[in-house]
Amino acid sequence: MLGGILIGLAVLAFFAYSRVCGGGGCDTDYCASGQKFSAPEGYELVSKVFELNAKKAAAPDNSNALVQLPLKSATTDQRNLSFYQYVASTSSWETLAPAILDPQGKMASATLQETPAIIAVMRRLLPSGHVAAYLPHNAPLHRDAVGRVTLVHTFDFAPAADGTVTGELSGITSDGSFAFYPVISVKAGDKGAIPTVVSILGDAATRSNHVLQIVNLVNEKKLGGINIAYMDLPADQRTAFALFISELGQRLHSQNKLLTLTIPSPIVVQGRVDEGAYDWAELGKAADVLAISPLRDQSSYRNDMPRVLEHLASLVKPSKLLLTVTPYATVKTVDGIETLRLSDAMARATRMSIGAGGDEKIVASSVVEIVGTNIDREENLSGIVWQPETATVAFTYKSGTPRTVWLENFFSVGFKLELIPRYKLGGVAVENASDDVYLGNIWTALVPFITSGQPILMQPNPADLLPRWTVSKGTIEGGERAGQKGRIKWSTPAEPGTYTIKLTLSDGSYYFENEVAVTVQPREARTPTATVTATPTN
Repeated sequence: MLGGILIGLAVLAFFAYSRVCGGGGCDTDYCASGQKFSAPEGYELVSKVFELNAKKAAAPDNSNALVQLPLKSATTDQRNLSFYQYVASTSSWETLAPAILDPQGKMASATLQETPAIIAVMRRLLPSGHVAAYLPHNAPLHRDAVGRVTLVHTFDFAPAADGTVTGELSGITSDGSFAFYPVISVKAGDKGAIPTVVSILGDAATRSNHVLQIVNLVNEKKLGGINIAYMDLPADQRTAFALFISELGQRLHSQNKLLTLTIPSPIVVQGRVDEGAYDWAELGKAADVLAISPLRDQSSYRNDMPRVLEHLASLVKPSKLLLTVTPYATVKTVDGIETLRLSDAMARATRMSIGAGGDEKIVASSVVEIVGTNIDREENLSGIVWQPETATVAFTYKSGTPRTVWLENFFSVGFKLELIPRYKLGGVAVENASDDVYLGNIWTALVPFITSGQPILMQPNPADLLPRWTVSKGTIEGGERAGQKGRIKWSTPAEPGTYTIKLTLSDGSYYFENEVAVTVQPREARTPTATVTATPTN
């Protein structure tokens, strides 16, 4: 079993350990071991196993050890590489720190707090590559993500106007299977955040100060790296942001720390790929991992995302790129795009209106029309359907203006994951990998992909998307097939009382219900009409 990660330490002093002994003897700090060791299941040794040379002096107290080991074969693939120590008492390997490759890919280095007796560099083997999980501050991982993610990013920090970094580190404890790099983030919805970043980036001195503050944070919190997610920057910040990331990458790499980025996806405008404020070619040189944020508009995703990925793969080593998938539903209106939790989206879909009489009463032994307000096909709404052109389950409705809701689930995510092997990307990122039960569970698609490296491409059963109506008493006119167009006629019971009407909808994976209690009033007794008989006169 793999133990906890030791990820980064404040640099007090460095005691540099050399690499490996040469021909006739070993006079370096670590020597190739003569013992036979095997990697744990799911890992591979990319270096030989080395033992600490007992003849060499130990590292000074209160110092860090800079350890470098040669690899069996040169590689430029940074994914899932770490230093491990062998613990004889438990006959197991424990994670020490991420491994940093030299420019030639022949050596791996790490800064360690101690000098373990037996060490090696190993790669965690996942057919899917990286699996990056983004989490709100202090949110727990989804149960299906545990043991399957390689990177965890928590939204903990934000830049302050003076270049410092504010926030608190999430209480994440690694089980040794993933690296933890918290996020420093800004986005358009954060009040004053974008002007703050623009001010910081606008001058070389303030940029350098911000870099220093970030590096200090990484060392103070004993982190192995950091994630920068400066979203929604104006296009005129393109050069300044690239300079900032370049400087930050150099400072972090000099201390054997990693830099990961979260960047808005480029968009396709008039036939060309527009990167906006983000110079992907330069950013790709400086960062170790670059996650492409979700492209929200599903009406253009299937056409535009392949073009975007082809463009990015020509600028950045594809193994550094992660495609981000999301559990959030997307709503498109004339004013733009917003995101919703799946439960909120389906709450809109299951809304009902009940056609009471002119006096707004429902009476016994009457016929009442019940309408699924946002799935009523007689109002030219789509209902819950599979859209082949977007490869999503969707529905349209009106709220003043037309709106389209796209749902992310097992089916839609599978068709997005197929882009990862097609463009040989470095893996997948999950926008919110928390255990929030109100989000869509997309791990049903992710787990098979992580295991095999291949997506499951399926469409939902059309019958599962049809609305289902039930009433606690009375009858639905038309039988089982009634209501498929989003409305029913309910023959109310003869007895007054409170009854329930239930509308059940599915996204193809899960069912969602809206139940409404309806009071049925007694019918008013009719007042008899007097009959007058005239007697004819003679």
